[in-house]
Amino acid sequence: MSKLSVEKWTHATLDRFLKEQRGIGEGRNYRPWFEVDEFSSNGRARRLDWWQTGRVHHLFSDHERRLFHLCAWSNRVVDIREQYPLLDLELAMKIAADMGIKYPQGKDGTPWVLTTDFMLTLKQGEERIQIPWTVKPTDKLQSKTVMQNFELEKRYYAAKGNNRWSIITQEGIHRGMAENIEWFFSDYWLEDDPNLHSLKHELKIRLKTKNKAIHEITTALDKEMNIAGEGISLRIFRHLLARKEVIVDMKQKSINGYLLTNEILEIIC
Repeated sequence: MSKLSVEKWTHATLDRFLKEQRGIGEGRNYRPWFEVDEFSSNGRARRLDWWQTGRVHHLFSDHERRLFHLCAWSNRVVDIREQYPLLDLELAMKIAADMGIKYPQGKDGTPWVLTTDFMLTLKQGEERIQIPWTVKPTDKLQSKTVMQNFELEKRYYAAKGNNRWSIITQEGIHRGMAENIEWFFSDYWLEDDPNLHSLKHELKIRLKTKNKAIHEITTALDKEMNIAGEGISLRIFRHLLARKEVIVDMKQKSINGYLLTNEILEIIC
């Protein structure tokens, strides 16, 4: 399909996006303003399912993917709306005029829709607060155009009564923790198979064995139970991590099959 860009942006495209209700709604009902297959990609874009929202999330860079995993893992984050649009075009264009910069538009004069990488919904006591985050590597912050767009974005949210907007660079992303979460993230769901659930219970018991490597326990369990297919018990271990039924220090070291049972902080029965 044709890849999107400011130059190719038209009134017809804007009208179609609005009719598709992109950028509207929450949770499962939210559709990001831009999706990964609409842009030329260098292979870093990803689509990720998240159990909290029950939908596919569209992420455009490694930094976005890592930050997504960290946010999705947090007990405070209840929703992540990526590629969140600044749909009040009249306001956005007025801010640009006040700043003395040209607002981006397509060849036919249709205003481009700026987006914020993440709009997070966080629990704060009994309240829900909205936190807009833009993700950018530090070397991109030297661009005058980039910083002007960010200033516009910041002023836009302030005008809407939200002063929580901020830029997140790679320095604010704990890469090791993000990669640990990514290792087990897709194993949150376990098939509705009684044998697998029995195996899960047995694995929890064996994880209480002192000073054993996880891969030793899972390999032995697969052989003992005569399980067809490799790594089933290790996948269940990842499932336990994803469900927070096995608690480890995500920041300490790489969480993989060579983790020792002594490093498990808690097992939730």
